[in-house]
Amino acid sequence: VSILALVLVPIGCNVSIQSMIENALAGISANYTIEVTDTEGFNFTGRYVVVTAAYDPDTYVAFDSTSHDVSGNVSAQWTVTNAIEVGGMFQKLSAGNETLEVKIYRGATLVDSDSTTEPFGAVLVTAVKE
Repeated sequence: VSILALVLVPIGCNVSIQSMIENALAGISANYTIEVTDTEGFNFTGRYVVVTAAYDPDTYVAFDSTSHDVSGNVSAQWTVTNAIEVGGMFQKLSAGNETLEVKIYRGATLVDSDSTTEPFGAVLVTAVKE
């Protein structure tokens, strides 16, 4: 019933369904920063996934996900814009007891973090705007 109301109310109110959907998607989208930090100088590898959504005239909402394979030396950072969800898994490429810490920020707010000191340890982080 609520989905039907979303379609019928705009028709009766002369409101654009496209603008209504775009406004709703803007309300659940955010900018995120993923940081790989802590003990300097050791190597890591990982992948983060970004989920976005946009208005589509045929299906009303089209979702898309993009994977990014990354690697390098700690510290590193990536910025994602207009995402509805972000998640990543990162692994140490070291048998030492260095700390690998990964954080996800929505704007300036920390929304998830995890760390490991295990040899070749891995962490998983996710964020969804509520």
